[in-house]
Amino acid sequence: MLLSFLVSINAQMALPTFQAVHTPQSTSGNCNGTPETPWGSNSGSASSTGYNWAYIMGYKFTPQVDGCITKLGGYFDGSKTVRLWKVSSGELLAKVTVPDPSYSWTYADITSVSVTAGEQYYVGGWIGNSGGCYKSVYSNRFPHTYGNIIIDTAAYQSGHNSDTYPSSLYEERRYAHGMVDITFVPDS
Repeated sequence: MLLSFLVSINAQMALPTFQAVHTPQSTSGNCNGTPETPWGSNSGSASSTGYNWAYIMGYKFTPQVDGCITKLGGYFDGSKTVRLWKVSSGELLAKVTVPDPSYSWTYADITSVSVTAGEQYYVGGWIGNSGGCYKSVYSNRFPHTYGNIIIDTAAYQSGHNSDTYPSSLYEERRYAHGMVDITFVPDS
């Protein structure tokens, strides 16, 4: 009789459940390194401004260490939509509207996105027929390393204002059109 009593108590006991708190910082590390703005910190101001391009313009880059992208930004006039894609899959990783920087470097927060060392990504801003600019890098052509990021090439495509990956990008190594950027935080 005692045995059946214990069995019935054990059968009614529920195991506790636990719920973890998800932090989107990184699946590969803790992204507590020093934030880097590879293009904004190294390019200075634009070589020329005031262009009315109907293009998505930006650059392809490769992180040298694992980390996170925490902001997207740029140097242009008027609010612009800036997007981040993983090149190999064409997957859209982030999208944000950057408020009018009036031809100065401005960044907007995004939900942190993990990026992998050695994987190529593309950051591009829709210029939208106003406020475009470029920087001549003729004497210091891409690819070029800035901190933990290699900017492989500038790249742009006419008429592309979509969340789908711009698969017909024209790559340019002498000029950076569109002047967009990322904030990269390496894993520590």
